[in-house]
Amino acid sequence: MQAPLRRGKKETLGRANGVKRTGRSLLFGLLLVGLVTISSLIYTSERLLVESMLKENQALENTLELVEKRTERLSYEVASLSSVKRIQDAATAGLSMAPLDWKDVVVIDEHLRGSIGVSK
Repeated sequence: MQAPLRRGKKETLGRANGVKRTGRSLLFGLLLVGLVTISSLIYTSERLLVESMLKENQALENTLELVEKRTERLSYEVASLSSVKRIQDAATAGLSMAPLDWKDVVVIDEHLRGSIGVSK
C-alpha cells in the first residue's frame, strides 16, 4: 500500500507514483541471499573439517591401542625369554654347558690382589 502525498509539499511518506522498487530492494535481497549462502557454505565446510578430524582421531586412537597391546605382549615375551630358568636350560641343552657349582668358585677381592703380588 502506498502512502498518500501530502497536500502542500511534494514529499511522500512512501513511494511516489512511477517510482519502481527495483534498485535498492533488489540489491538488499541479493545481499541477504549471498550472506545466507556464504554462511551456510562456511558452516558446511567447518562441519566437514570437524568430521574428518574426528575420523582421523579415531583411527589414531585405534592405532595407539594396537601399539599398546603389542608393547604389552612384547614386554611379557621379553620377561619370559630373559628368565634365569630358561637361560640355564638353553645353556645346558643348546650350548652343552654344565650348571655352575658354587663350591668350585673362588672369589678374589681387589685388596687381596695387591697383598699377594698379582698385577692387573
